[in-house]
Amino acid sequence: MTAAIFTTILLVPLTLLILSGRGDNLIAGYNTATKKERKQFNMKRLRIVIGGMLFLTIIAFWIPVLIGNQKFIIPMTIALFPMCFIGIILANTWAKKK
Repeated sequence: MTAAIFTTILLVPLTLLILSGRGDNLIAGYNTATKKERKQFNMKRLRIVIGGMLFLTIIAFWIPVLIGNQKFIIPMTIALFPMCFIGIILANTWAKKK
């Protein structure tokens, strides 16, 4: 439960910052990109992808707490890896301007 609370305290403000458009420089890779590279992204879509990944991370930490079975901590943590992989693919395909 401590991990879920800590994750929530850390990621909820970060998620809200990114979704509101005030945390664009907190997105890894975007903050170091040149102006030319930044123009290649649809920021609304990129914010949705990154904010969604953060939200799903929070949910993944709370599911074992809500179920009441701590055996789900490891499977939920393992489930974060493909979720991140899918998020990276979406950020580099769906969030890019055509």
